[in-house]
Amino acid sequence: MSNVAPTVGSSPSAAALKSRRRTMVASTVGTVLEWYDFNLYGLASALIFGPLFFGSSSLGATLASFATFAVGFAARPIGGIILGNLGDRIGRKKVLILTFIIMGISSALIGCLPTVDAVGILAPILLIVLRVAQGFAVGGEFAGATLLTIENAPAGKRGLYGAIPSMGTGAGFVLASLTFAGISLLPKEDFIGWGWRLPFLFSIVLVIFGVIVRRKIDETPVFQELATQGKIKREPLWAVFRKQPVAVIRTMGVTISGFVWGYLIQAFALSYATKQLGIDSSVMLWAIAIASTLEIASIPFWGWMSDKIGRKRMVISGLIFTAAYVFPFFMLLETRSTPLIFLAMIIAIPIAKDSVFGPQAALVAEMFDSRVRYSGVSAGREIGGAVFGGTAPFIGTALVAVAGGFWPVALYVIVACSLTGWATLSGKETSTQDIRSSGNHAAN
Repeated sequence: MSNVAPTVGSSPSAAALKSRRRTMVASTVGTVLEWYDFNLYGLASALIFGPLFFGSSSLGATLASFATFAVGFAARPIGGIILGNLGDRIGRKKVLILTFIIMGISSALIGCLPTVDAVGILAPILLIVLRVAQGFAVGGEFAGATLLTIENAPAGKRGLYGAIPSMGTGAGFVLASLTFAGISLLPKEDFIGWGWRLPFLFSIVLVIFGVIVRRKIDETPVFQELATQGKIKREPLWAVFRKQPVAVIRTMGVTISGFVWGYLIQAFALSYATKQLGIDSSVMLWAIAIASTLEIASIPFWGWMSDKIGRKRMVISGLIFTAAYVFPFFMLLETRSTPLIFLAMIIAIPIAKDSVFGPQAALVAEMFDSRVRYSGVSAGREIGGAVFGGTAPFIGTALVAVAGGFWPVALYVIVACSLTGWATLSGKETSTQDIRSSGNHAAN
């Protein structure tokens, strides 16, 4: 790999364009595979982890299963803080290889776990330990993968470039959903007995492939330039909290609605529809899978739109649509009509969710100085994820149990949209500023 840092914004050579394309592909593929692993757990916690690891299919077991789902989010800020700090010190590429190895191994081990019938209380304990490892790994994934492409992006295209690896979160869910949907076609005894393990065990194959792909990419020109000029901070994490605390808080706020709405759809709605409404799980899994497949196009599209009309305008438009749609979404589910359930998901995910999520990578990256960007994005996003994302399925299930209907869950989503709207409007438009100087005034 060349030690010469290319000048960001200069006319790219053929070699630079090839490196840029290779980086984009590697970032996206790695993100797909990592979020495949992470999302498998959400599906399993909604459908089978209650009886397998908590001994019951009751509401209490479902809540306990979703509590372990939330544990993964609690570990994400720890991973984000530690891995983000490393990413600003040793580079984006090395940290991303590490996150992939941790995620793949922990997911494969989940597929090997004994159930509560075999080892009693040890089963949920081991499950929680591996979920923590998953959360730690994914805590450093999103920021690193998107920074690889954003810091390589040509002028005026950071929204698009940041959204392309972001679509890996949707594509990873598609892969997880399709795999789980296929396995769920097994006879129930086989699915519960051994079939559910296969998607997790498949992770060991994916991790080998992912590491090979990521080893071939170059470090970002922004980080190479910092290294060449001797500007890498020794304590980037301390610097970002000391110099740019408002940016960290804003990053938390910007991510709230996406975490709440996204995980209510992908985990809570799956449980609610199958257990409260009696909808077949395969219908829900296929509806979510098809809607998530559309994210492969919708996330880059909304990121590209934010390059054209601005980050703030794009995000606020998406928030207004999501708040207006949340009651109709649950009404469509309650029809129990398969076509209307598919329609509900197609509107909910690639339109409502992604119009906010698509511009997010560029929006939060542009808030931070390049010397502390990995730390700032990871810390803000993953703390927000722990507080608002991991708890969403648990809170949604509890609200329905108390109220006997979906209306408090809908209000919960509207409040989340309002908080994200406030965080978005509280800052300046950043889509046209130089990525090398983003936030520099605040991190000297």
